[in-house]
Amino acid sequence: MNFIDRNPVVGLERQTIYFPHQLLFTYEERTWDYASFFAEVREQATALHAAGVAPGERVAYLGLNSVSFMRTMFACWWLGAVFVPLNFRLAPREIAGLLDQCNPRALFVEPGHRETLETMLGYADVETGDMALLLIDDDPAVPAPATIAAPWTPASAWVREGVSGAAEPAIQGADEDDLAILMFTSGTTGQPKGVELSYGNIWWNSVNVDSLVDTRRGDTNLAVAPLFHIGGLNALTIRVIVRGGHVVVRRTFDPRQALKDIHEYKVNQAFLVPAMLSAMAQADEFADAKLESLRALICAGAPVPTILLRQYQAKGVEVQQAWGLTETAPFATYLPAELTHQRPGSCGVPMPFTQIKVVDPLTGVEVEEAGQTGELLVKGPNVTKRYWNNPQATESAFSDGWFRSGDIGYRDADGFLYVVDRLKDMIITGGENVYPAEVERALMEYPGVLDVAVVGVTDEQWGEAVVAVMSCADGTVPSIEEVREFSASLLARYKLPKRLIITGAVPRNGSGKLDKPAVRLLANNTLEAK
Repeated sequence: MNFIDRNPVVGLERQTIYFPHQLLFTYEERTWDYASFFAEVREQATALHAAGVAPGERVAYLGLNSVSFMRTMFACWWLGAVFVPLNFRLAPREIAGLLDQCNPRALFVEPGHRETLETMLGYADVETGDMALLLIDDDPAVPAPATIAAPWTPASAWVREGVSGAAEPAIQGADEDDLAILMFTSGTTGQPKGVELSYGNIWWNSVNVDSLVDTRRGDTNLAVAPLFHIGGLNALTIRVIVRGGHVVVRRTFDPRQALKDIHEYKVNQAFLVPAMLSAMAQADEFADAKLESLRALICAGAPVPTILLRQYQAKGVEVQQAWGLTETAPFATYLPAELTHQRPGSCGVPMPFTQIKVVDPLTGVEVEEAGQTGELLVKGPNVTKRYWNNPQATESAFSDGWFRSGDIGYRDADGFLYVVDRLKDMIITGGENVYPAEVERALMEYPGVLDVAVVGVTDEQWGEAVVAVMSCADGTVPSIEEVREFSASLLARYKLPKRLIITGAVPRNGSGKLDKPAVRLLANNTLEAK
């Protein structure tokens, strides 16, 4: 079989050869065409090569969304090095743990995170070895420090010195199984695991998306979800770059700015999570926002409440739901746009080159009956093969070649899939199983609710009691009785919350998902204080 090069740098090079002046990035009011960005990638790859970075070695990045992030990633791939994007919301001790796991040759850090790293370096048990600490000083959105002293090196000077007199390295060919990205999970149930994503995983996700989603060459993509997360990075963004499109990069998500960008740049595609859609819909600008250019708005991370589907449909936008994980790079299923309102709550059908089965989580026997819940297992070329240096986690996550997602779901009579909740988040109250996500969707219908999370807390009578943690618009302070009365027509009685906590903001993690450990802590502390 002939070798097929999966390296995205090859696609970037092709666009540069034939369409050098085509717009590639808009970032903080500055633009890059393909030729200028490719030249920057080539320089950084040359500097990394001159510093001895070899294929398979890791290069880490700590910072917000930026063109610098993208440049570092493509420079790594030029050499066959492994790109390690770090969650910029982590604490110094957490960052230390990730660096200890992946042992990068170089670490690029934005000035805004220098203090985090310096705190980390102050720990007696932290060793950086020969890792280069490079402070980004050429980002138009990030003012460079007046002085940069050891142990830091200005990234731009480091690149210039590395390029001086050095030969340009050849672009490294990438096979299906070669490692491209090491992406750490959020670690909400323990130590973060490093998900190995190969060039094949990245490529096959693109094939899956292009097969079902109405994406087109030359599309404009809005990149506002965190790029250290697989949804923000590989749901659409990498493919848009390789395919000859335009990416509007924003450092962080701002609902009003997102609405403005969609209109101003005629954005065609975007990956967002439900919390982002909700924040945009709550903005005053939403009523007059022009969003009809969005033909591929993919939403994942949690089921989209029906009220949001209706709000965006009224603006001429069909929210297209998908399901997946970091380990599936990211999509395993997708619900086509035309079925958004025919199959509300469904995450769709398996991607064309991905298989899904529903099994009993205890016995592993496949569930045959429509509507019967079980754990969703995934198999396909977009699925990771292992966790980084963690054979125990790898063994427990796979069963006969199938990846165990940890999500509970079911198929309906027509074969469409529905995700109910995380297996570990299920509440058992009075002997009945309650899936928080189902209750959360119902409570989001309550007038004035901005966000909601549902968890179980220990209860002497019921074993666990269903607790709702809600944030509401100004002037909305519902009682538990009012919430139960409203929800009684939507949920069985045993699923109704027994306790209610009103908070300013419901805890979410860096990828926009509900931070259930933080929610449980908030719920327990609040209830104990009462």
